Amino acid sequence: MNFSSYFRNSIRRFNQSEFYKNIASLFTGMVLARAVPFVFALAIARLYAPEQFGDFVLYLTIASVLSIISAGKYEKAIILVETSAERKLIGNFAQKINAAVNLIALVIVGLIILVLQPETSQKLHILLVPFYAYFFSAIQLIRNIFISKKQFNRLSVLEITRAVLTGVLQCAFFLFPATGLFLGAVVAQLFTFFVFSFRVEEASLFRLGKFTEEEKVLAQRYIKFPKFSILSEVMNFVSSQLPVFLFKPFFGDKMLGLYSFSHRYISVPVQLLSISISSVYIQNAKTLEQTPAKLKELTYSLFRKQVLLGIFPFAVLGFWGQQIFSILFGDEWAFSGYLAQFIAPWLYFVMLGSPLSAILIVKEKQNVSMWYNVFLLIARIASLLIGGLILKDVVSTVILYSLSGVIFFAFLTIYSLLLAGVNLIQAGIYFLKMVLLIIPIALLKIWL
Repeated sequence: MNFSSYFRNSIRRFNQSEFYKNIASLFTGMVLARAVPFVFALAIARLYAPEQFGDFVLYLTIASVLSIISAGKYEKAIILVETSAERKLIGNFAQKINAAVNLIALVIVGLIILVLQPETSQKLHILLVPFYAYFFSAIQLIRNIFISKKQFNRLSVLEITRAVLTGVLQCAFFLFPATGLFLGAVVAQLFTFFVFSFRVEEASLFRLGKFTEEEKVLAQRYIKFPKFSILSEVMNFVSSQLPVFLFKPFFGDKMLGLYSFSHRYISVPVQLLSISISSVYIQNAKTLEQTPAKLKELTYSLFRKQVLLGIFPFAVLGFWGQQIFSILFGDEWAFSGYLAQFIAPWLYFVMLGSPLSAILIVKEKQNVSMWYNVFLLIARIASLLIGGLILKDVVSTVILYSLSGVIFFAFLTIYSLLLAGVNLIQAGIYFLKMVLLIIPIALLKIWL
């Protein structure tokens, strides 16, 4: 079978598969949800000053860290439970933890305000942090209920609704310029939660109060989530923010901006695709867990399509990133495109490994995920320190940072395939065949 026939057959199977249709549906919704902020950004950029954006990002980051621990990561267990009754129990348990953690955070925030006596805008920002974390975590519970019930269209609607509400409210609150951005984000989370909680049976029954014996038993069954996943996600979050903190002191604001620009615009489509695939894959993998042959077939099929989907775009970016960025964004961003050429291999492996790693949740390998993120953080710190302190060269630093990403996400891909029962030799041969297809692109680069 030649390549064109294989491609046509792949498209036909895609159109006939509920699995891939769900991915396409969710991906479309995620793209629209991410496009909405860009539309509102045209107005928001004229309503708020740069320093107000800075405050917004700072407090949003703090609230995001708090939201990681808010529900004890029990929101992920919702995907694994077997029945609607269990979803209600684990949802209630998670919401009670969410409320308790953020009430404690609110008390701490109150004490900070009393002791430090910050200015009014900072007071409001600090007070809003626990509210954002609470409603964000509550929405995550609803998202995972949709995933567990294969309601991917409703999940798309939720994401679009949240994005639109955030944009509208941030524009509406421009009358309070010092706090309007964060206030708009918090109120948008609140409205989104209440709109969708009353439309989801399990969420509409969330009740605060003492933990019931049934909730305790189920929580103990999924104790690996708070035991391992909280630290794992904190490590992952810190790991992803490292360049922001270390590029500036090593190479200055300009190089930080050039790196951030290239990473941002390449990583967004990868993130959208990864979230869409993993959300659908985890539900299907859970369903097929008791039928290993079908799980193996689904995972290998997904792996093949991911390899094929990304190999050519990332190859083109890897060879001509500098020229592409120069044409699209202007000559002043050409060096950003040059850095993108070294970032491309890393993000290609992110596209492969990140969605497939959902199998670690299905197989309850949270301890492996935790250690993976710990060692990834160490490797990334080492690569940035070597590049910044010893080599003192931004390109070498990006190469080392990208190389660490390639190694770790290649490992994650291999381990995920192994957990799903996929023949690694077969998968490796297929991957090498696809790599051979980019040789003409490499030759074209040499000749030109």
